[in-house]
Amino acid sequence: MKEYVDFSKSIEDGKIGENIFEKDFLNFLGIKYINVSDCQKFQIKDIDMDTSIGTYEIKTNYKDDKQIVIEEYTNIEKRLGDISLGWVYKSKADLLVFVSKKTNVMIFIPFTEEFKIHYESIKEGYKLTKNFASFLGGREWRSAFRRIPLSSIDGYYSFYKKVKNVF
Repeated sequence: MKEYVDFSKSIEDGKIGENIFEKDFLNFLGIKYINVSDCQKFQIKDIDMDTSIGTYEIKTNYKDDKQIVIEEYTNIEKRLGDISLGWVYKSKADLLVFVSKKTNVMIFIPFTEEFKIHYESIKEGYKLTKNFASFLGGREWRSAFRRIPLSSIDGYYSFYKKVKNVF
């Protein structure tokens, strides 16, 4: 049974989502961008893409199940180091994009103060789940997240899917 998160695999999955977003959205619409996911200055702000019309944080964890995963803690266990809040509290992105690797469907959430206030008002209704431990470079940490049904954030998100011309 799996008892840890393969952090390298998580990074690879993230790149898949970034590629889908670049190809199916940014390139398709002709939006000029810079992929800044490997740039420490932007990693601190949890931003993956920088464009003239905004910044984007890409999450490749959408499973086509009408739920999104929100990371509240990067590390929730004091025994592993300092408690560290997750991307939902750190990101400075203008738009969150949840990508399905299977279908290329994307959930877009403008990461506004209004959305953040709404999230805080509903989050306690959903279980905070500890992830398996992650390891990298001799460090260990354990994140925690909530699964939030899209129905709980009606009016705060939109679907995007590039489709082939069927006519």
